[in-house]
Amino acid sequence: MEEGIRGDVKIIWYFLSKYKKEFYLIFFMVFFSSILGALAPYIYGKVVAAVIADGLTSSIFVWLVLGFVLSLVQISANRYRYIHGSRVSLKCRNDLVLSLNRHSVNLLLSYHNKNKSGKLSSRYIGAANALDEILKTIVFWLGSDIMMMVVALLFIGLYINWMIFLVLAFGIALYLYVSIKYTLPAHEYITAGSKSYENAYGIMNDSISNIKLVKANSGEEYENAKAMNVLQEEAMPQFEKFWKLFGYVGLLQQGIIAFLVFFSSLMMILFFYRGIVGVGELVAFLGYLELVKSPVLKIGSNVGPYRNHMATLRRGYSLLEEETEDYGSENKTPLIDVKGGVELRNISFSYNQTRQILEEINLKVFPGEMVALVGESGVGKSTMMDLISRYIIPTAGEVLIDDIDIQRVTLQSLRQNIGIVPQDVSMFNDTVRSNLVYGKPDATSEEIESAIEAANAKDFIDEFPNGLEEQVGERGVQLSGGQKQRVAIARALLKNPKILILDEATSSLDSKSEALVQEAMQRLMKGRTTFVIAHRLSTITHADRIVVLEKGKIAEAGTHQELLDRKGVYYNLYTLQSLVRSK
Repeated sequence: MEEGIRGDVKIIWYFLSKYKKEFYLIFFMVFFSSILGALAPYIYGKVVAAVIADGLTSSIFVWLVLGFVLSLVQISANRYRYIHGSRVSLKCRNDLVLSLNRHSVNLLLSYHNKNKSGKLSSRYIGAANALDEILKTIVFWLGSDIMMMVVALLFIGLYINWMIFLVLAFGIALYLYVSIKYTLPAHEYITAGSKSYENAYGIMNDSISNIKLVKANSGEEYENAKAMNVLQEEAMPQFEKFWKLFGYVGLLQQGIIAFLVFFSSLMMILFFYRGIVGVGELVAFLGYLELVKSPVLKIGSNVGPYRNHMATLRRGYSLLEEETEDYGSENKTPLIDVKGGVELRNISFSYNQTRQILEEINLKVFPGEMVALVGESGVGKSTMMDLISRYIIPTAGEVLIDDIDIQRVTLQSLRQNIGIVPQDVSMFNDTVRSNLVYGKPDATSEEIESAIEAANAKDFIDEFPNGLEEQVGERGVQLSGGQKQRVAIARALLKNPKILILDEATSSLDSKSEALVQEAMQRLMKGRTTFVIAHRLSTITHADRIVVLEKGKIAEAGTHQELLDRKGVYYNLYTLQSLVRSK
């Protein structure tokens, strides 16, 4: 991302360029309004000069009527600028939010795992508000004042006196130099402060997301103290530096303007007494001086907010530069007519080339086969499944489906053929129906009914007052663990994938719920290639093959009985769990 004013302009134009026609019309109205506004002092100068020279004449009435008509036209032009400028600003704001959201959902899963959702939403809101303020306050409103100032300076130079013009131009240039030069550190302060606010919002969002845990441990004050500590110890010092900086710069700016008004007015009075300018020019100058002074003061007072808004906008915009998953279809083909064969060939994976998770994994799974992955926590079971879903890319080797490298197929078609039933089921704060059809939005009523019956979910859904339209609450809190699992199974049935990943789906259920879920899963697995991540070995004894992982490698593989007969790693794990259950 390019730094400086040029970089700022590129970011703003990135969103404005979509509405070039509206922007150019607004700009024309700004220019037109500025010329009309700059004519007012000229007209009233003419009126005063005419009254003093000739008394009350018809020409004075003509000048006054002309001034009145021009004022009405200027008001209409300003109204057009305000309405259409606000509309374009809102469109750009919406485009930014949609762009950030579209990019965020396409970010690598590893990015979301490392960053709190509250921080992301804070960057969304902050950037959207910042762009809205920059466009409305700086581009469309202050831009009009700056145009007015430029036109007023030209009138002073052409109509009144070129020496006064040079004095004012030099003073304004000095004012702008001070405003820009001495406020450069503001970007650093605002960026640091914004990051701290994002951290605080992340903490607050975590507190709300885990509110039951917070209340269960009486952690309300602790969570509040954490957020307060970030705001007071990290954010506030940065913003205090920002305020102090602009306090000092503001004094310098006001001093320059006060001296400029004093010196130019003194020059004008001396020119008047020497007969260099007339009374009409003197009156016009006073009007033009206000047209120059007011925008300059507004520029100074908006430098701080501009740097604040721009730093916030850059924080949000930088999200668009984060790496996303490759959803492109260029040089990739859709994965169609999938049979379900899966192969991990010479697979190795490590995080940041330092922490080795998997090493030289070779596993070939046939269509319709059920394969259980077992081993201690952290040996790479979930990592293998993430590789198949292409959430992560192998450090070495390749993953194939039906002998096709998944790097050569479109990501959407790959994931359409994979269904996942996790241990902790993800649910949206929406209706049961919306959560059911998330993998297949166009599912018919008959398909939905068939899926919930196969998933043993019909009985509890029918008991809800609103049936399928019942709200499940934040993360599905209105449903029990077993109910959420059965909704997830019904969702997978509707999606109808050829490959299934079951991540210890029954580990936290009571016996009755587990029996219902197990029965539903048997229906779900029928005719599909199924991977089961298991911790309770008693649930996978019927698997076609059990793959045992140890230290990131395949230690052994076979059926339940074959592995028991070998008396290796699996035998030790199974025997240990059997002893624990018996006790």
